[in-house]
Amino acid sequence: MQTDPIAEQISWLDDLITRPANANLFEAKNLLAIHKELSSRWEKENRLALLNALADQFGQEEVLRVIDQIIFTNLKNDWRGVGAEKGNSFENFLEILWKPLLDEGFEYTYKTEGNKTRFCVTKCPNHEIAKKMGAEKWLYHLVCLTDEPAIMGFNDKVTFSRTRTLMQGHTDCDHCYADHS
Repeated sequence: MQTDPIAEQISWLDDLITRPANANLFEAKNLLAIHKELSSRWEKENRLALLNALADQFGQEEVLRVIDQIIFTNLKNDWRGVGAEKGNSFENFLEILWKPLLDEGFEYTYKTEGNKTRFCVTKCPNHEIAKKMGAEKWLYHLVCLTDEPAIMGFNDKVTFSRTRTLMQGHTDCDHCYADHS
């Protein structure tokens, strides 16, 4: 049986992709059809093979539109709940999201000046998986694009920007958070 690094290493995506409420996000028939195929097959098939098959059937950009909507909506809502439960200060966000990443094999530095905190991520296990599979574009959408809706949901007074990612071939990821609280 073929291994599935996405299922093995990024299993938190399973819940996001397969939520029944995701069907409510799409009115266009083609996007609803993609969602239906994606959600019904996600946990049953090799994730990368499924994504490539859906791209062949519907077009990669259309599949990415569906993924982006699912990721954005669900992550924003999930992190809103985390912020409400644990306190939505930016310091809490750093503790909840960023600190555990070190134990998962991420390497980064960060610096706070005024209301801005800038991260420089030089090692990302998700990028390493994507690179081995030749799936950088897919994982950029599935993983990297979770950053903005996470902070938007957690604390809407903190803005996020980034100009480069490892996943897109850069030497680092430059996350910048500006706390306007």
